[in-house]
Amino acid sequence: MLDDTLSRTLRRILVFVLFLYAAWIGAWILLRMLEPRIGWIATDAGRFAYWQVMKLLVWVLPAVALIRTSGHRLQDVIGLNRVRSILLWGGGAGLVFVVSALITRAAGDKPLFSPKLTWAFAGGVIVAPIVEEITFRGAVLPELLKRYRFVAANTLTALLFLGIHLPGWYFQGRLPAMLAQPVGGALSIFIIGWVLGLVAYKSKSVAGSTLTHILNNLFSAS
Repeated sequence: MLDDTLSRTLRRILVFVLFLYAAWIGAWILLRMLEPRIGWIATDAGRFAYWQVMKLLVWVLPAVALIRTSGHRLQDVIGLNRVRSILLWGGGAGLVFVVSALITRAAGDKPLFSPKLTWAFAGGVIVAPIVEEITFRGAVLPELLKRYRFVAANTLTALLFLGIHLPGWYFQGRLPAMLAQPVGGALSIFIIGWVLGLVAYKSKSVAGSTLTHILNNLFSAS
């Protein structure tokens, strides 16, 4: 009976991940097809609107469905009631990322904090952390924890989190550079993903990892 439960868990994860990757690649291909035909989509506001719709359809709705079919409640996974853990783990890890970013900027003689309020900024700092945390730390990680110990489950989740960035880098023509770049590239995404999984696990709250994610992206994007 236990083996059947674990098999169903792995099948759910496999189906979810395959759909996510295939649909996300399809979203990039569709964008390239629409941009020459619909001028508005080629604007910053148009791309923002397009990607928010795609994230809702490709990421959020399937992730929520996976959470529910796994026997969890979305509000419990998000864990907004765990304020102390959110601030301790989410805020603490976020502060580490902020300090690291400030040191890197200071060493490179760059402005410490110079955000540009654009559509891309809103998508990267506000929307992306929420969507990505619900998907990977809210849906994928808890499912993998049913089958694997935390280190293995979190490492696999971080690898999947890294993998979903590859289509965007490819279509933007940045894939080789991001794979080779030691800081700010693929290795950094994997490490950040691993830390986000640790925060979500320790705080028992996706809100905690979302806070960390927002703080990291805020200073990375500025």
